[in-house]
Amino acid sequence: MITEAMWDQVNQISMIANVLLNAVLVSVFYIPFMRKRVRAVILGAVYAMAMSILYFATINFSGVTAYALGCAAVCIISAITERINIPQKIFLSITMYLLLWISMELAILPWNLICSVTFLNPKVVGDLQQIMLYGLAQAIHAVIRCALLVIGIHLIKTMYSRKKELMEWRELAFLSATYITIIVSYWICTFMEEAFEKASGEYFWNRYPVYHEMRALFGVVAFLTMIAVIYFYQKIKTSEEEVLQNSLVNSQIDELSGHVHSMEKVYSDIRGIRHDTNNHIMVLGNLIKENNSDQALQYLHDWSEDFHAVDINAKTGNPVTDIVISEKRRQAEDVGIRFVEDFHYPKEGKVESIDVGVILNNALSNAIRAAENLDKSFVEIKSWRSGDMFMIQVKNSYNGLLRSSDENGLMETSKTDRDKHGFGLKNMRRITEKYYGTTQLEQEGDVVIFTAMMVI
Repeated sequence: MITEAMWDQVNQISMIANVLLNAVLVSVFYIPFMRKRVRAVILGAVYAMAMSILYFATINFSGVTAYALGCAAVCIISAITERINIPQKIFLSITMYLLLWISMELAILPWNLICSVTFLNPKVVGDLQQIMLYGLAQAIHAVIRCALLVIGIHLIKTMYSRKKELMEWRELAFLSATYITIIVSYWICTFMEEAFEKASGEYFWNRYPVYHEMRALFGVVAFLTMIAVIYFYQKIKTSEEEVLQNSLVNSQIDELSGHVHSMEKVYSDIRGIRHDTNNHIMVLGNLIKENNSDQALQYLHDWSEDFHAVDINAKTGNPVTDIVISEKRRQAEDVGIRFVEDFHYPKEGKVESIDVGVILNNALSNAIRAAENLDKSFVEIKSWRSGDMFMIQVKNSYNGLLRSSDENGLMETSKTDRDKHGFGLKNMRRITEKYYGTTQLEQEGDVVIFTAMMVI
């Protein structure tokens, strides 16, 4: 009787240790996906609590059901603690469930060998020694299973590089289709195994020793499938982002080209007006000599109507940057933002004016948007040369707090539809990298400073 109680105690200690180890690894898995590390720790605690309740409950739960309920509890709490990106949280809970199952299946393979050299060794004598060796076997088995789980978590987190990116519901449906197929196959195998045991009174693997190897192989295939699903999902998202970035750059280039063509037309009109100036002066002079002041004033008024004033107040040394800065100055002043400009296009060096125009357009648009509706707001643009390095700096008022993205070091967009925005900074960085430079965005109190560096 005492011996049976000791066996039960070893089993309970083993179960509790496994639950705690799993809980720690659940926290480790969720850390890069949560905005605060403490929330990942809470998820691990929730998992440990849920699994402990299921173990000590009066209703018997199979391992399949227990793992599913534990991961479901983690999913619910993760959605409650951070009510954003719910599809990703569902996907992560399913992924964690599969990792727990796969590590368990693979760890079964060395179990027979561990048993044969520990508590089932013929040389072992005495119940106490056998129980102690049984505890050692459980500990070795737990270490192996945790090692497999750690490897699986590491590979999944490595493949899943865009961890903070929003996942859409349609993407969840696409990704989960393969996962659900694996899970249903696993449940069917478990059901057939339990049905065979009830019908024959014999364990399935005793009748067919190769069964454990087959389940382990199925686990390996399932894990490789998970890796492939996540890999191709990341590739698809990268391709979509590149298409959006290229579309944004092309639209900005088209916009700048439109401005340039418009100004070319204005300048052409000015040249035509200047060509006719002598005639206009002669007509006005004759009208004044004849004391036809009313006709002279009317003629002058008609002439001014035909003359289109040029609203280009920036003199940067390049027509493209003149247009961009003049337009952004007008936008800023229209909403009450003080605009300070000290920008000079580099006279020497290899840099395309369209690239500089795209950087200015993005940087100033972001600055005006951030400074809008603030008291005593300002936007300041300046540039300078330092050897072969051309520097562009934009400062603006801002009353919020910039948040950095872990993936690329850029700042997160403040817009709700983040998957459709936030490409301005990426495009500016991509342009500067074309010239072996980079961008920097920092905050000093209530002032945001953007700097672009290019080797020209």
